[in-house]
Amino acid sequence: MGNILAENDLSLLQKYRLQLETGLSFNVAKLLDTSFAFDFMRNLAYSIGSPSERAATSIFIKRYAFIAVISLFAMTTANKKLNLSLDNIEMEEAERGKDWLPMISLKDQSIEEWNGEDRNEWRKGVYRDLFAHNIYPIIEHFEKTFKVSKLILWENIAVYLFWLYETELNEIENPNVQSDFKFLIKEAEGNLFGNYHLNPIQKYYSVKHSQDEIRMRKTCCFTYQLGTKRCKTCPCTHIAKDGVCYDGESFCGAVPSVT
Repeated sequence: MGNILAENDLSLLQKYRLQLETGLSFNVAKLLDTSFAFDFMRNLAYSIGSPSERAATSIFIKRYAFIAVISLFAMTTANKKLNLSLDNIEMEEAERGKDWLPMISLKDQSIEEWNGEDRNEWRKGVYRDLFAHNIYPIIEHFEKTFKVSKLILWENIAVYLFWLYETELNEIENPNVQSDFKFLIKEAEGNLFGNYHLNPIQKYYSVKHSQDEIRMRKTCCFTYQLGTKRCKTCPCTHIAKDGVCYDGESFCGAVPSVT
């Protein structure tokens, strides 16, 4: 690690909720402690109006997906690698009655810049630190602790990365955009994401429906349980009755189709 995150880098990343400092916050590494995780998710469920810690867990990962967005945005647009070790990340806590769109800050703001040599190997290092060392431990821990399928949690990450490359970076004249997106959905080996033989993101990528330009999810993210309508990309619409999955919270009926 060398240079410090520059002001112009930060101004670009603020759109994705990265700040120099956050308000009342917690250290993300604490989530790997089971006792802390239970207390945190119980408080989050209460704050956002979730009926269960399981649904709150899915919502958390949707918010946490911005860690991946921040990391890959910096990698693709500026050839920079942030320090995303779990104990380096601070995240704002939720407040009752407010939408939880937490700001994120890094205690150590040093960066590693691509040295101009083998970018593919450098890119693998970015992936390994982001996915295998950061997101994978959290998803594995949450699946065991809160009984939420990791298929749901990985798709919560995937949809935001597809949005990053297909929408946010779509019109940027930078050869890294197409190269890095192709790597994400076709070329990245499973072990870059954790203890996997296959890339866990790849299964969620599909051609968008041409009429409305949306990509249907493979799993339900439980957002509807916060009292909102089902997402238009939700796969459970056709197996739902009165807005509730037939099999309730026990297991999303769409999950088996992804396994």
